[in-house]
Amino acid sequence: MLEVLETIPPDPILTLSEHFIKEVNPKKIDLGIGLYKDISNKTPIMGCVKIAEKKVINNLSADKIYKGSSGLNSFCEMISELLFSNKKELAQEGRVLSFQTIGGTGAIRLSAEIIHQINPERGIWVSNPTWDNHKDIFEYMGMKVYYYPYQGICGELDFQSMLESISIIPRGDVIILHGCGHNPTGIDIKKKQWSKILEVIKDRNLLPIIDMAYHGLAKGLQDDNYCIDLFSSQLDEMFISYSCSKNFGLYSDRIGALIVLTKDRNSCFKVKLQLSRLTRLSCSSPPIHGALIVNEILSSVELKKIWTDEITNMMIRARAARKLLLVESQRQNCARSFIEVGSGVGLFSIIPIKAEGIDILKNNFGIYMLNSGRINISGLNENNIEYFVSSAKPFMNK
Repeated sequence: MLEVLETIPPDPILTLSEHFIKEVNPKKIDLGIGLYKDISNKTPIMGCVKIAEKKVINNLSADKIYKGSSGLNSFCEMISELLFSNKKELAQEGRVLSFQTIGGTGAIRLSAEIIHQINPERGIWVSNPTWDNHKDIFEYMGMKVYYYPYQGICGELDFQSMLESISIIPRGDVIILHGCGHNPTGIDIKKKQWSKILEVIKDRNLLPIIDMAYHGLAKGLQDDNYCIDLFSSQLDEMFISYSCSKNFGLYSDRIGALIVLTKDRNSCFKVKLQLSRLTRLSCSSPPIHGALIVNEILSSVELKKIWTDEITNMMIRARAARKLLLVESQRQNCARSFIEVGSGVGLFSIIPIKAEGIDILKNNFGIYMLNSGRINISGLNENNIEYFVSSAKPFMNK
Protein backbone atom coordinates (compact mmCIF):
# COMPACT_ATOMS: atom_id res chain seq x y z
CA MET A 1 0.00 0.00 0.00
CA LEU A 2 2.67 2.51 1.01
CA GLU A 3 4.53 2.18 -2.28
CA VAL A 4 1.90 4.34 -4.00
CA LEU A 5 2.85 7.37 -1.91
CA GLU A 6 4.15 10.34 -3.86
CA THR A 7 7.78 11.31 -3.29
CA ILE A 8 7.79 14.88 -2.06
CA PRO A 9 10.76 17.22 -1.47
CA PRO A 10 12.07 17.37 2.12
CA ASP A 11 11.61 20.49 4.22
CA PRO A 12 14.31 22.95 3.05
CA ILE A 13 15.01 24.47 6.47
CA LEU A 14 15.30 21.18 8.35
CA THR A 15 17.40 19.70 5.54
CA LEU A 16 19.71 22.72 5.62
CA SER A 17 20.21 22.23 9.35
CA GLU A 18 21.05 18.56 8.87
CA HIS A 19 23.63 19.40 6.22
CA PHE A 20 25.18 22.09 8.41
CA ILE A 21 25.72 19.63 11.24
CA LYS A 22 27.72 17.43 8.85
CA GLU A 23 29.70 20.37 7.44
CA VAL A 24 33.46 19.97 8.10
CA ASN A 25 34.59 23.51 7.19
CA PRO A 26 35.98 24.99 10.45
CA LYS A 27 34.72 28.43 9.37
CA LYS A 28 31.16 27.25 8.74
CA ILE A 29 28.32 29.68 9.52
CA ASP A 30 24.69 28.76 10.09
CA LEU A 31 22.36 31.57 9.00
CA GLY A 32 19.48 29.25 8.14
CA ILE A 33 17.24 27.92 10.87
CA GLY A 34 15.41 30.45 13.08
CA LEU A 35 17.21 30.01 16.38
CA TYR A 36 18.43 32.92 18.48
CA LYS A 37 22.22 32.76 18.92
CA ASP A 38 24.41 34.61 21.38
CA ILE A 39 27.81 36.14 20.58
CA SER A 40 29.47 32.71 20.96
CA ASN A 41 27.03 31.19 18.43
CA LYS A 42 25.21 29.19 21.09
CA THR A 43 21.48 28.91 21.72
CA PRO A 44 21.54 28.75 25.51
CA ILE A 45 18.70 27.87 27.84
CA MET A 46 17.50 31.18 29.25
CA GLY A 47 18.32 31.91 32.88
CA CYS A 48 14.67 32.45 33.81
CA VAL A 49 13.79 29.10 32.24
CA LYS A 50 16.43 27.26 34.28
CA ILE A 51 15.08 28.73 37.51
CA ALA A 52 11.44 28.13 36.58
CA GLU A 53 12.08 24.55 35.48
CA LYS A 54 13.71 23.72 38.81
CA LYS A 55 10.65 25.08 40.58
CA VAL A 56 8.37 23.01 38.38
CA ILE A 57 10.35 19.83 39.00
CA ASN A 58 10.60 20.42 42.76
CA ASN A 59 6.89 21.15 43.14
CA LEU A 60 5.74 18.28 45.35
CA SER A 61 2.10 18.76 44.37
CA ALA A 62 2.84 18.51 40.64
CA ASP A 63 1.44 15.71 38.53
CA LYS A 64 1.52 14.41 34.95
CA ILE A 65 -2.20 13.95 34.36
CA TYR A 66 -3.96 15.27 31.26
CA LYS A 67 -5.00 18.90 31.47
CA GLY A 68 -7.64 18.77 28.75
CA SER A 69 -7.69 19.76 25.10
CA SER A 70 -7.19 23.47 25.84
CA GLY A 71 -4.00 22.80 27.78
CA LEU A 72 -2.85 24.38 31.04
CA ASN A 73 -5.42 26.97 32.06
CA SER A 74 -3.02 29.10 34.08
CA PHE A 75 -0.60 29.28 31.13
CA CYS A 76 -3.43 30.35 28.83
CA GLU A 77 -4.48 33.05 31.28
CA MET A 78 -0.90 34.34 31.56
CA ILE A 79 -0.53 34.64 27.77
CA SER A 80 -3.86 36.51 27.56
CA GLU A 81 -2.76 38.90 30.30
CA LEU A 82 0.55 39.45 28.54
CA LEU A 83 -1.13 40.40 25.26
CA PHE A 84 -4.18 42.24 26.64
CA SER A 85 -2.63 43.98 29.65
CA ASN A 86 -4.03 47.28 28.34
CA LYS A 87 -7.44 45.76 27.52
CA LYS A 88 -8.28 43.74 30.62
CA GLU A 89 -11.98 44.46 30.17
CA LEU A 90 -12.05 42.15 27.14
CA ALA A 91 -11.28 39.11 29.30
CA GLN A 92 -13.72 40.30 31.95
CA GLU A 93 -16.43 40.49 29.28
CA GLY A 94 -15.67 36.89 28.27
CA ARG A 95 -14.54 37.86 24.76
CA VAL A 96 -11.01 36.41 24.90
CA LEU A 97 -10.19 32.74 24.48
CA SER A 98 -6.63 31.52 24.99
CA PHE A 99 -6.00 27.95 23.86
CA GLN A 100 -2.68 26.12 24.27
CA THR A 101 -1.23 24.73 21.02
CA ILE A 102 1.75 22.76 19.74
CA GLY A 103 3.91 25.83 19.19
CA GLY A 104 2.99 28.72 16.94
CA THR A 105 2.65 26.30 14.03
CA GLY A 106 -0.09 24.49 15.92
CA ALA A 107 -1.91 27.78 16.42
CA ILE A 108 -1.81 28.52 12.68
CA ARG A 109 -3.02 25.00 11.93
CA LEU A 110 -5.94 25.27 14.38
CA SER A 111 -6.81 28.65 12.84
CA ALA A 112 -6.87 27.05 9.41
CA GLU A 113 -9.05 24.18 10.59
CA ILE A 114 -11.70 26.30 12.27
CA ILE A 115 -11.80 28.85 9.42
CA HIS A 116 -12.15 26.00 6.94
CA GLN A 117 -14.98 24.64 9.07
CA ILE A 118 -16.78 27.98 9.03
CA ASN A 119 -16.27 28.73 5.33
CA PRO A 120 -13.77 26.79 3.17
CA GLU A 121 -14.30 29.27 0.33
CA ARG A 122 -12.74 32.17 2.19
CA GLY A 123 -9.55 33.46 0.58
CA ILE A 124 -6.39 33.58 2.71
CA TRP A 125 -4.09 36.56 2.10
CA VAL A 126 -0.42 36.52 3.09
CA SER A 127 2.47 38.91 2.55
CA ASN A 128 4.90 38.43 -0.31
CA PRO A 129 7.17 37.07 1.05
CA THR A 130 5.99 35.33 4.21
CA TRP A 131 6.78 32.32 6.37
CA ASP A 132 6.32 29.38 4.00
CA ASN A 133 4.15 27.43 6.44
CA HIS A 134 1.41 30.08 6.24
CA LYS A 135 0.78 29.17 2.64
CA ASP A 136 1.45 25.44 3.04
CA ILE A 137 -0.91 24.92 5.99
CA PHE A 138 -3.90 26.70 4.47
CA GLU A 139 -3.40 25.12 1.07
CA TYR A 140 -3.14 21.69 2.69
CA MET A 141 -6.57 22.41 4.17
CA GLY A 142 -7.82 22.96 0.62
CA MET A 143 -8.12 26.74 0.87
CA LYS A 144 -6.93 29.25 -1.69
CA VAL A 145 -3.98 31.44 -0.71
CA TYR A 146 -3.23 34.81 -2.30
CA TYR A 147 -0.40 37.29 -1.86
CA TYR A 148 -0.40 41.00 -1.13
CA PRO A 149 2.78 43.03 -1.88
CA TYR A 150 5.10 43.66 1.03
CA GLN A 151 8.78 44.06 0.19
CA GLY A 152 9.86 46.46 -2.57
CA ILE A 153 12.57 45.80 -5.14
CA CYS A 154 15.17 47.55 -2.99
CA GLY A 155 14.25 45.59 0.13
CA GLU A 156 12.11 48.27 1.78
CA LEU A 157 8.48 47.96 2.88
CA ASP A 158 6.33 48.86 -0.12
CA PHE A 159 3.47 50.04 2.03
CA GLN A 160 1.59 51.91 -0.67
CA SER A 161 1.36 48.81 -2.87
CA MET A 162 0.43 46.73 0.15
CA LEU A 163 -2.36 49.10 1.13
CA GLU A 164 -3.74 49.31 -2.39
CA SER A 165 -3.74 45.52 -2.67
CA ILE A 166 -5.45 44.74 0.63
CA SER A 167 -8.03 47.46 -0.07
CA ILE A 168 -9.54 45.29 -2.78
CA ILE A 169 -9.46 41.98 -0.94
CA PRO A 170 -12.93 40.38 -1.19
CA ARG A 171 -15.09 41.14 1.82
CA GLY A 172 -14.94 38.58 4.57
CA ASP A 173 -11.60 37.06 3.56
CA VAL A 174 -8.75 36.32 5.97
CA ILE A 175 -5.53 38.34 6.16
CA ILE A 176 -2.40 37.08 7.93
CA LEU A 177 -0.19 39.81 9.35
CA HIS A 178 3.14 39.55 11.16
CA GLY A 179 2.75 41.38 14.44
CA CYS A 180 6.49 42.01 14.78
CA GLY A 181 9.83 40.75 13.52
CA HIS A 182 8.54 39.99 10.04
CA ASN A 183 9.76 36.63 8.80
CA PRO A 184 11.63 36.59 6.43
CA THR A 185 12.29 40.29 5.72
CA GLY A 186 12.81 41.84 9.16
CA ILE A 187 10.95 44.92 7.86
CA ASP A 188 8.05 45.79 10.16
CA ILE A 189 4.94 47.88 9.73
CA LYS A 190 5.05 51.28 11.47
CA LYS A 191 2.44 52.49 13.96
CA LYS A 192 0.78 54.98 11.58
CA GLN A 193 0.65 52.26 8.94
CA TRP A 194 -1.09 49.85 11.31
CA SER A 195 -3.88 52.40 11.68
CA LYS A 196 -4.41 52.49 7.92
CA ILE A 197 -4.42 48.69 7.76
CA LEU A 198 -7.02 48.60 10.52
CA GLU A 199 -9.29 50.92 8.52
CA VAL A 200 -9.09 48.56 5.54
CA ILE A 201 -9.84 45.54 7.73
CA LYS A 202 -12.92 47.26 9.10
CA ASP A 203 -14.05 48.47 5.68
CA ARG A 204 -13.62 45.05 4.02
CA ASN A 205 -14.80 43.08 7.06
CA LEU A 206 -11.60 41.00 6.99
CA LEU A 207 -10.62 38.51 9.67
CA PRO A 208 -7.02 39.21 10.78
CA ILE A 209 -4.66 36.52 12.02
CA ILE A 210 -1.73 38.14 13.81
CA ASP A 211 1.35 35.93 13.87
CA MET A 212 3.32 36.68 17.05
CA ALA A 213 6.28 34.34 16.75
CA TYR A 214 8.90 36.87 17.87
CA HIS A 215 7.23 38.93 20.59
CA GLY A 216 9.81 41.11 22.31
CA LEU A 217 12.64 40.44 19.87
CA ALA A 218 11.89 43.24 17.39
CA LYS A 219 11.38 46.47 19.35
CA GLY A 220 10.55 45.20 22.83
CA LEU A 221 7.53 43.58 24.45
CA GLN A 222 5.37 46.71 24.57
CA ASP A 223 6.09 48.11 21.11
CA ASP A 224 5.81 44.66 19.52
CA ASN A 225 2.31 44.39 20.94
CA TYR A 226 1.11 47.64 19.37
CA CYS A 227 -1.06 46.16 16.63
CA ILE A 228 -2.85 43.88 19.11
CA ASP A 229 -3.61 46.85 21.38
CA LEU A 230 -4.88 48.81 18.39
CA PHE A 231 -6.91 46.06 16.73
CA SER A 232 -8.51 44.77 19.93
CA SER A 233 -9.83 48.24 20.72
CA GLN A 234 -11.81 48.44 17.47
CA LEU A 235 -12.45 44.94 16.14
CA ASP A 236 -14.98 42.34 17.17
CA GLU A 237 -12.94 39.35 16.02
CA MET A 238 -9.25 38.54 15.67
CA PHE A 239 -6.96 35.51 15.84
CA ILE A 240 -3.47 35.64 17.38
CA SER A 241 -0.93 32.88 16.86
CA TYR A 242 1.56 33.04 19.74
CA SER A 243 4.83 31.15 20.00
CA CYS A 244 7.03 30.67 23.07
CA SER A 245 9.82 29.09 21.02
CA LYS A 246 11.99 32.16 20.48
CA ASN A 247 11.18 34.55 23.31
CA PHE A 248 11.34 31.82 25.98
CA GLY A 249 13.85 29.64 24.13
CA LEU A 250 11.51 26.65 24.44
CA TYR A 251 12.00 25.49 20.86
CA SER A 252 11.70 21.74 21.33
CA ASP A 253 9.07 21.99 24.08
CA ARG A 254 6.60 23.15 21.41
CA ILE A 255 4.67 25.72 23.45
CA GLY A 256 2.30 28.14 21.84
CA ALA A 257 -1.23 29.47 22.03
CA LEU A 258 -4.09 30.46 19.79
CA ILE A 259 -5.81 33.52 21.21
CA VAL A 260 -9.20 34.38 19.76
CA LEU A 261 -11.03 37.67 20.25
CA THR A 262 -14.77 37.17 19.81
CA LYS A 263 -17.85 39.39 19.68
CA ASP A 264 -19.34 38.12 22.93
CA ARG A 265 -19.19 35.49 25.65
CA ASN A 266 -21.43 33.04 23.79
CA SER A 267 -19.23 33.14 20.66
CA CYS A 268 -16.18 32.57 22.82
CA PHE A 269 -17.78 29.50 24.37
CA LYS A 270 -18.64 28.03 20.97
CA VAL A 271 -15.12 28.63 19.65
CA LYS A 272 -13.64 26.83 22.64
CA LEU A 273 -15.89 23.82 22.06
CA GLN A 274 -14.88 23.65 18.40
CA LEU A 275 -11.16 24.04 19.12
CA SER A 276 -11.39 21.38 21.83
CA ARG A 277 -12.94 18.96 19.36
CA LEU A 278 -10.33 19.70 16.70
CA THR A 279 -7.53 19.20 19.22
CA ARG A 280 -9.09 15.98 20.48
CA LEU A 281 -9.01 14.65 16.92
CA SER A 282 -5.32 15.50 16.43
CA CYS A 283 -3.19 15.39 19.57
CA SER A 284 -5.95 14.98 22.20
CA SER A 285 -4.20 17.37 24.57
CA PRO A 286 -1.00 19.43 24.37
CA PRO A 287 2.09 18.69 26.52
CA ILE A 288 2.26 20.92 29.58
CA HIS A 289 5.86 20.83 30.83
CA GLY A 290 6.86 23.91 28.83
CA ALA A 291 3.57 25.57 29.67
CA LEU A 292 4.30 25.08 33.36
CA ILE A 293 7.66 26.80 32.86
CA VAL A 294 6.14 29.79 31.06
CA ASN A 295 3.39 30.03 33.67
CA GLU A 296 6.00 30.00 36.44
CA ILE A 297 7.89 32.85 34.77
CA LEU A 298 4.93 35.08 33.97
CA SER A 299 3.25 34.61 37.34
CA SER A 300 6.38 35.57 39.31
CA VAL A 301 7.37 39.23 39.57
CA GLU A 302 11.00 38.26 40.03
CA LEU A 303 11.16 35.75 37.18
CA LYS A 304 9.20 37.98 34.82
CA LYS A 305 11.74 40.76 35.45
CA ILE A 306 14.60 38.36 34.64
CA TRP A 307 12.74 37.28 31.50
CA THR A 308 12.10 40.83 30.26
CA ASP A 309 15.76 41.71 30.86
CA GLU A 310 16.89 38.65 28.91
CA ILE A 311 14.48 39.46 26.08
CA THR A 312 15.85 43.00 25.94
CA ASN A 313 19.40 41.69 25.77
CA MET A 314 18.46 39.33 22.94
CA MET A 315 16.90 42.22 21.03
CA ILE A 316 20.02 44.35 21.60
CA ARG A 317 22.19 41.46 20.44
CA ALA A 318 20.25 41.24 17.15
CA ARG A 319 20.55 45.00 16.64
CA ALA A 320 24.29 44.83 17.30
CA ALA A 321 24.66 42.06 14.71
CA ARG A 322 22.93 44.26 12.12
CA LYS A 323 25.24 47.15 12.91
CA LEU A 324 28.24 44.81 12.77
CA LEU A 325 27.23 43.69 9.28
CA LEU A 326 26.78 47.26 8.07
CA VAL A 327 30.13 48.39 9.46
CA GLU A 328 31.99 45.45 7.95
CA SER A 329 30.26 45.86 4.58
CA GLN A 330 31.30 49.52 4.57
CA ARG A 331 34.88 48.49 5.35
CA GLN A 332 34.80 46.06 2.43
CA ASN A 333 33.14 48.60 0.10
CA CYS A 334 29.88 46.71 -0.43
CA ALA A 335 27.56 48.57 1.95
CA ARG A 336 24.86 49.11 -0.70
CA SER A 337 24.24 45.36 -0.82
CA PHE A 338 23.33 45.26 2.85
CA ILE A 339 21.66 48.67 3.28
CA GLU A 340 18.19 47.33 4.14
CA VAL A 341 19.61 45.08 6.86
CA GLY A 342 20.26 48.19 8.93
CA SER A 343 16.62 49.24 8.98
CA GLY A 344 15.35 45.78 9.86
CA VAL A 345 14.38 44.39 13.26
CA GLY A 346 14.23 40.97 14.86
CA LEU A 347 16.15 37.90 13.76
CA PHE A 348 15.85 37.98 9.97
CA SER A 349 16.69 39.89 6.83
CA ILE A 350 16.74 39.05 3.14
CA ILE A 351 19.93 39.89 1.27
CA PRO A 352 20.05 40.35 -2.54
CA ILE A 353 21.69 37.12 -3.65
CA LYS A 354 20.50 34.54 -6.15
CA ALA A 355 20.18 30.79 -5.65
CA GLU A 356 23.38 30.06 -7.57
CA GLY A 357 25.40 32.26 -5.24
CA ILE A 358 23.73 30.71 -2.22
CA ASP A 359 24.72 27.25 -3.42
CA ILE A 360 28.34 28.33 -3.92
CA LEU A 361 28.48 29.87 -0.45
CA LYS A 362 27.21 26.61 1.02
CA ASN A 363 29.34 24.22 -0.99
CA ASN A 364 32.58 26.21 -1.18
CA PHE A 365 32.54 28.35 1.97
CA GLY A 366 30.37 26.45 4.48
CA ILE A 367 27.92 29.38 4.76
CA TYR A 368 24.32 28.19 5.02
CA MET A 369 21.22 30.30 4.34
CA LEU A 370 17.80 29.79 2.78
CA ASN A 371 17.38 29.88 -0.99
CA SER A 372 15.27 33.01 -0.59
CA GLY A 373 18.33 34.88 0.68
CA ARG A 374 16.95 35.00 4.21
CA ILE A 375 19.64 35.13 6.85
CA ASN A 376 19.40 34.75 10.61
CA ILE A 377 21.11 37.92 11.80
CA SER A 378 22.00 36.47 15.19
CA GLY A 379 24.23 33.91 13.45
CA LEU A 380 26.73 36.71 12.79
CA ASN A 381 29.31 37.85 15.31
CA GLU A 382 32.73 39.47 15.52
CA ASN A 383 34.45 36.14 14.89
CA ASN A 384 32.76 35.37 11.57
CA ILE A 385 31.57 38.70 10.15
CA GLU A 386 34.69 39.40 8.05
CA TYR A 387 34.60 35.89 6.57
CA PHE A 388 30.89 36.17 5.78
CA VAL A 389 31.08 39.54 4.03
CA SER A 390 34.22 38.72 2.04
CA SER A 391 32.71 35.40 0.95
CA ALA A 392 29.28 36.79 0.06
CA LYS A 393 30.41 40.05 -1.58
CA PRO A 394 31.18 38.59 -5.04
CA PHE A 395 27.66 37.14 -5.30
CA MET A 396 25.58 40.05 -4.04
CA ASN A 397 23.09 41.69 -6.44
CA LYS A 398 23.90 39.01 -9.03
